[in-house]
Amino acid sequence: MSVFNRRASTVNLNQLVTNIPVRRKAADQVERDKFEWSQWQSATKAINSIESPAKEKHVRNLILGTFRLEGGRLFWAMMTRLQLESHPIVCWKFCYVMHRILRDGHKHVVHDSVPLAPYFEQLGKFWSALRQSYGTMTYRYCRLMISKLTFHERNPTFSGNLSIGEQNDIRRIFNDNLDAYFQLCIELLDYMEELLGLVEVVFTSLDQSRANSMTTAGQCRLHPLILCIQDSSILYDYIVKVLFKLHDSLPGDTLQGHRQRLIEQFRRLKRFYEQSSTLQYFRDLIKVPSLPDQPPNFKLKDDIKNYQTPVAIIHTPPPEPTQTIDDILIDTSDDTRSISNFPSNDDWAAPNGYVNLPDRSNEITDLEQRLLKCDIMLRENRSETDELHRLIAAKDTELVTERNHRLQLEDQLRQQLDNQRRVEEMHKLENKSNSDEKFNKLLEAYNKLREEHIVVLRREGEVKKQLANLNQEHTQLKEAHQKMSNEFNRIKTDYEQLQMHNHEELNQEITQLRQTNDNTYMDMNNIKFQ
Repeated sequence: MSVFNRRASTVNLNQLVTNIPVRRKAADQVERDKFEWSQWQSATKAINSIESPAKEKHVRNLILGTFRLEGGRLFWAMMTRLQLESHPIVCWKFCYVMHRILRDGHKHVVHDSVPLAPYFEQLGKFWSALRQSYGTMTYRYCRLMISKLTFHERNPTFSGNLSIGEQNDIRRIFNDNLDAYFQLCIELLDYMEELLGLVEVVFTSLDQSRANSMTTAGQCRLHPLILCIQDSSILYDYIVKVLFKLHDSLPGDTLQGHRQRLIEQFRRLKRFYEQSSTLQYFRDLIKVPSLPDQPPNFKLKDDIKNYQTPVAIIHTPPPEPTQTIDDILIDTSDDTRSISNFPSNDDWAAPNGYVNLPDRSNEITDLEQRLLKCDIMLRENRSETDELHRLIAAKDTELVTERNHRLQLEDQLRQQLDNQRRVEEMHKLENKSNSDEKFNKLLEAYNKLREEHIVVLRREGEVKKQLANLNQEHTQLKEAHQKMSNEFNRIKTDYEQLQMHNHEELNQEITQLRQTNDNTYMDMNNIKFQ
């Protein structure tokens, strides 16, 4: 279920935090209290109402805390006590720290934070009423966080910093599932849209407040854009590669909307990079990537050879100014106030309260020595870090070169496979043409036999009809013959009877005539004798 389907009229952050699982817990209660107190100090120093960027050491400590506990439950538990609705700068810094933890923290932090997306929506609606300065910026940042959590919920393959492994080759995660790539491109474009919306609001606010990048007020507004530069370069690279993959298999008209969205975002992203590269604050912290004058032409498959992945490289942060003793004492008293305001009934109290030493000079000397040692260690670590960054940059360059070479080899292999496939298709077409000729001949013979069979069937029907008529006539003639035979037999019988009767009568008459003749003869003889 999407995070947008879990909205409520009022989100209870405490209830949502209790649903986050506890994956790891310190066995020693004293060690646990010390660790949780250290995390609380870092949280209160990184997220406060002071208009200045959060210090890296505090944010880094919170990130390390997520790895120690393998999740974000402790961080979110601390956020329930910070009253994020009390001040817009507090909420602005909270969004930045949360963004950092999602990117660089333990992998479970993203999973733990997805159900809390409705809380960001509630915060955004709350600060959207303040239509100026940090109110509008916080509203846009909350929308970006919702978009990020939604993206990670729908695409768990991507880690918090948007890496996917296998040298970030997004063209292999879904194989040839074009539907998945089509939907992924839409989600990447939506993610980029929210990110660019935040960037534009920040620069507009910076112009209206007449603050520059070298003031604490300007740096407080601009500091989250470092994460936006990192995310946007990766998102742009993913979108371009996904669109090239889609154009290899889908018609250009189907992807017209995707291309138009990317062209518009390309112009806005290029303007963002150009504006950022001119700011001195960004020059000391990050190497802003550059984009070409025109977006890639996706209708040309070979244009991917000219495409270069934009890479944002983080520089070593500048050394923090050394604090005076008075500042240290003030900060310590602020921490003491934080201790008094923090609830003491849930094992979060400070292990030791603030104690004023009687001899302040010894304390000052001790603190100066400690600061000097820390400064020496910091400089040594910074030089090592700079060397590592230079090595990383060189390796990144080699990796980009190797990746481009591999892409060229893949393109050549793809072309060879395409040529081989075309040759096979030509052979198939030739075989198909021969098969078509044979099929046509067989079809003609079949049609001829079929027509002859139809003619034979028609003739057979006519013959059967004629035979039926002849049978009917034969039956009628047979019946007539029978009738005539019967009549003939009757007439013959009658004739024979009549003949017999006539013969008898004739015999009688002959007999009579003979008798009469005999009598007459005798009479005549008698007369004669007389």
